[in-house]
Amino acid sequence: MRTLRCNNVQSTTKVEWGDCQWIGGPGQAFCRTEFAADRPVRKAILKVLADPHSYAIHHWQILPQPYPYDNWLVGGSFLKYRVFLNGEQVGAGPFRSLTDGVPVLHEFDVTAHVVEGENALAFFSRGEAKGFAAILRLEDEAGHVREIRTGEGWRQLDANAVYRTVCWEVPGIDQHAKGGSSPGEYPEHIDGAIYPQGWREAGFDDGEWKAAIPRGVANGVCEQVDIPPYVLTKCRPVEIRKLGEENYLLDFGRAVFGSIELSAPAGGGAIELRLAEELQPNGHARFQLRTENCYQEIWTFAPDSEPLQHLGTRMFRYAEILGWRGIFDESCITALALGAPFDQEASSFACSDGRLTEVWDLCKNTIAHTTADVFTDCLTRERLSYEADSYVTMLSHFAVGGSLETPRRTLSYLVKHPSWPCEWQQFFIPLFYEYLMQSGDYDFVDQHYQFLRETSYHPLMRRGLIEEFPRQCIVDWPESERDNYEFGRGNAVANALAHWDLELLSALADYLGRTREAASFRERAAELSAGFNQRLYDEFSGLYVDSEGSRHSSFHANLYALRFGLVPESRRSRCLDYIRQRGMVCSVFNAQFLLEALFMHGESENAVGLMLSDGPRSWREMIQQGAVTTTESWLTNAKRNMSWAHPWGSSPANIIVRHLFGLQATKPGWQEYAFSPTPGGLAHGSLHLSTPRGVFKAAFDRDGSGYKHSIQLEDGGESLRPSRKFEVAV
Repeated sequence: MRTLRCNNVQSTTKVEWGDCQWIGGPGQAFCRTEFAADRPVRKAILKVLADPHSYAIHHWQILPQPYPYDNWLVGGSFLKYRVFLNGEQVGAGPFRSLTDGVPVLHEFDVTAHVVEGENALAFFSRGEAKGFAAILRLEDEAGHVREIRTGEGWRQLDANAVYRTVCWEVPGIDQHAKGGSSPGEYPEHIDGAIYPQGWREAGFDDGEWKAAIPRGVANGVCEQVDIPPYVLTKCRPVEIRKLGEENYLLDFGRAVFGSIELSAPAGGGAIELRLAEELQPNGHARFQLRTENCYQEIWTFAPDSEPLQHLGTRMFRYAEILGWRGIFDESCITALALGAPFDQEASSFACSDGRLTEVWDLCKNTIAHTTADVFTDCLTRERLSYEADSYVTMLSHFAVGGSLETPRRTLSYLVKHPSWPCEWQQFFIPLFYEYLMQSGDYDFVDQHYQFLRETSYHPLMRRGLIEEFPRQCIVDWPESERDNYEFGRGNAVANALAHWDLELLSALADYLGRTREAASFRERAAELSAGFNQRLYDEFSGLYVDSEGSRHSSFHANLYALRFGLVPESRRSRCLDYIRQRGMVCSVFNAQFLLEALFMHGESENAVGLMLSDGPRSWREMIQQGAVTTTESWLTNAKRNMSWAHPWGSSPANIIVRHLFGLQATKPGWQEYAFSPTPGGLAHGSLHLSTPRGVFKAAFDRDGSGYKHSIQLEDGGESLRPSRKFEVAV
């Protein structure tokens, strides 16, 4: 296995916080202090450090050293703290660190939450070693500054008995510890009878709490996060259904990555809380998820208790309450969604067929509701970042007007945490290429150029083909979607990706002024193309075989050859006919490349037809099954542990922008762009898209003489004036 080196410039800084101490320690703790604000506060900034994350199953990633298995929270503490000011939650964190073991520093503007008089600053901490450290900096109207720092003056209460994050209270299912089969999140059985009511408010009596134990001065190296912290969104149920006596089902109408806040039932007592991504056939919540997470907890309330809430995070749409006494309405429960900032107004799409608009909405909501600190495969299960998943997610993120911060952080994270499949490594170069085209961030790409060169497999080429790859080739995922692919020497899919890498690496080298290397990569790409066509083409069938010596021509071998520019014009019609006739026989992931190939080779109506399909392997079927975000696989029986919130299924979002409207950057930072719609039989369509260059408003419309296309670029900044307007009749 080849070792990858990254020359990334670290986004680390050294903090000098003087006597500010780490407190909280390992395990769960309530920590608080109070302070007086005698004058109006002009600005209040809270800076927080917390223990970095550790990995539950380290062999999922190629890491430089093994990680300990003896950490009691190794099963998945995504959040290390929630912070409150005068009872209101003002932040949560931290992000996973780019460099393992380095704490992440977040800043929260809490000015609006400080009041004149007494204030309470409170943390719910879930530490692995030291816990957290914080400084609240207050500046009044006269410019006077004071700081509240964590240390001996704080009070602390052990919360492990209140929040029992244990999986052994209920027997395991499928040989997995219930709720602990992956980093998802352990259950939180909350004992509200001993919960300290009002601990987050000023005036709370913490006299029986212990003094916080300092665990070292918070000075040293940390990671300075250059993107906004998590946004916390309160969601109310859109439907409440009574399933039986003291039994209610709540539908939030959207995917929620977050937690539940629940008021007390009449008279207090115990309730059972179940969360789910989907419903069982009997209408109850499927709390034992397909991903093997178990969202089933017992919460006990004291009479007249304040609301209780999770510390951790889950992915769900439904909540079910059992044992509820008294009236239950929407005011009793709130879902607290957590995620990256997302502007719903940054994009819009409409067309003559409402079915495609529904698919767009599904994909847009997927990006909006499944993005955390970096792009992940899913937030239900591993919560890890993978290169191939991130490629589709990033394209769709840009297609719905997403910012540059999360993609950049994802790339910085991935170069330090590459995953295991052969083909997934081959997505590093496309990831950086698309990021450059969107952002124009030459410096960032240049910092990683050497790393990208080393990810390319082309030095292994022999006689125009890479015969053996240093990692496991998987072709498609799950395995059932491989169309009986025959693995062997000269894997067609991996070689097609190697050719694509060389073409994009050549383009990157040109943009970075490395013209000699660019020419060399183009020569190697031509060499690979020739070898591919000589050694993997079957003259009898007119198709490409899966590997050298194979007699099997899979859908994937021919799709990849077609999509990544390896099929000469004389062979194209046979290959295209084969792909078109087979239909959607690939995974949700590879649907990205099928749709691209169809649009690129004049089959826009077939591509649109696949996006409009109501068949069993379609986005419309996801919607009909109740999905509010794209699923991991087409069919539930195709992947036993599939998630219902898997952003790699969001390809229609970027296909609509990049191919249906033909709107793509052709020079880094959108300094030049293409606009060439291929409507695929639709009568009309309109698109509004925010980009770093400005806001595009594009449309196509069919009349008696054919299609008319129009596009307008609104001002994106002083350096980008004037805006462009033009109309083309086709």
